[in-house]
Amino acid sequence: MANPLFPEVRVNGEVIAHEAIAEEAQHHNAPANKPGLAWRAAARALVVRALLLQAAAAEGLEARPEVLGEGRIETADEALIRAYLDKVLRPEPVTEAQCRAIWEARPPEAAELSYDDVVRDIHDGLERKAWAEAARDLVARLVEAAEITGIDMQPAA
Repeated sequence: MANPLFPEVRVNGEVIAHEAIAEEAQHHNAPANKPGLAWRAAARALVVRALLLQAAAAEGLEARPEVLGEGRIETADEALIRAYLDKVLRPEPVTEAQCRAIWEARPPEAAELSYDDVVRDIHDGLERKAWAEAARDLVARLVEAAEITGIDMQPAA
């Protein structure tokens, strides 16, 4: 019998097992009296994972797991997702003008820092932001093009 609180989740016809969602839910914070919040967050995360794996398969990519550290190697799925993201994510490069604009808008308490003192930190922050935006845009495009049932892909506000 279907549970209306925890419906079956499908991504382009692929069912995400309730057990997988329950296992993933352990990694998502929610109040003790609201386990459905963690379940929905976990379901959304696994939908994104499924979309990335499906897109990687559609590209014909192959998994080549890499060593992550002492005694740790990525899974085939992790390697496939990494290969796909390496292929398709191309954020705009950070420019000198962007870095300088951030520095020029610095608060008064940072006035004693020279541009050369902080340009690397500014650049790194802008680069992280660009990568995050590119990833969000990619996921939004994948979600928009997919047939997803059983979960609202808009996170709770």
